[in-house]
Amino acid sequence: MKSHLIEQHITAMTVASTNLLRQMHDEGLRYSLDVRPDDTATMHVSVQGLTPDIEGRIRRCLLGTGMTIAVAEA
Repeated sequence: MKSHLIEQHITAMTVASTNLLRQMHDEGLRYSLDVRPDDTATMHVSVQGLTPDIEGRIRRCLLGTGMTIAVAEA
């Protein structure tokens, strides 16, 4: 894939995921998102204070994005 298309994909997926997680952010969720150029099929979500409940909610929110979701403690 051409580098400019990879950058566009990363930007689009980050914006879309941020929008999907907006309510959880408004509730206090502190996280960061990362899509790596060498693995554009995985959305890495780093969360402060990760619990199984929060991980489940994140996975449900991002279900359907077509990305593999990797959730980890920040």
